[in-house]
Amino acid sequence: MKITVLSGYGLNCEKETAFAFMECSRKLGISNIEVKIVHINDIIDNPSELKLSNILAIPGGFSYGDDTGAGNAFALRIKNNLLDEFQEFLSQDKLIIGICNGCQILVKLIPEFSSLALIHNDIGNYQCRWIRVGVNPQSNSVWLRGLSELYLPIAHGEGKFFMDQDILNQLIESNSTALRYIDENGNYANLQFPYNPNGSTYELAALSDKSGRVLALMPHPERGIFFTQQDNWSLEKEKSKRLGIAVPKYGDGMLIFENALKYFC
Repeated sequence: MKITVLSGYGLNCEKETAFAFMECSRKLGISNIEVKIVHINDIIDNPSELKLSNILAIPGGFSYGDDTGAGNAFALRIKNNLLDEFQEFLSQDKLIIGICNGCQILVKLIPEFSSLALIHNDIGNYQCRWIRVGVNPQSNSVWLRGLSELYLPIAHGEGKFFMDQDILNQLIESNSTALRYIDENGNYANLQFPYNPNGSTYELAALSDKSGRVLALMPHPERGIFFTQQDNWSLEKEKSKRLGIAVPKYGDGMLIFENALKYFC
């Protein structure tokens, strides 16, 4: 199994994302795995890097400084140089994940997402916090199989999914609304800050394409693979100890990577 994690032009979470896949492979006892960080220019020069991959990960960051809109310039670099190869990858039984800036890039590359945008947070500034998201029980996302609720970190200034009502209706009908922000009681955030940290339409935190193989999400699962990365880990540890429950090693972010690797095993 080969996993390619993109880098270059301001993407800056490639090492954490690659580590998450490797740590996941150790947890699952999978040995036949190669995780490689590859600069986008190297894939343009040698497209076989993409053709030979089973999973493509576009990590977070601030590609091109978000100067022409978050993810826009990087998406154009792919469109102008690798469009055929990217479309071929999409058509095959392979997986793609776009995280934060990678999500902003993906929505400009996936045809069924082309009529929506990710815009500035309603609150008017960058948000870095832990949030809860509920998984659409009707979603066919490979990445989210068997999951119902996740506790993950977010870190973005342009994370608000925005679209016309008819586009939203299409996404709802196709069950592409993969993750939605919820409050601490498991209820949808109803646009209430900080549960919905950006004012995202329909509480959207992630989209899945119709095939279920592509996931574009604003939260950072790679920053939440260990229990001790959580902002509330010390409190939750004490709760577990008092209840006689084993303190977990891994966080919810690991579950997303597990589903991806299990798909090929």
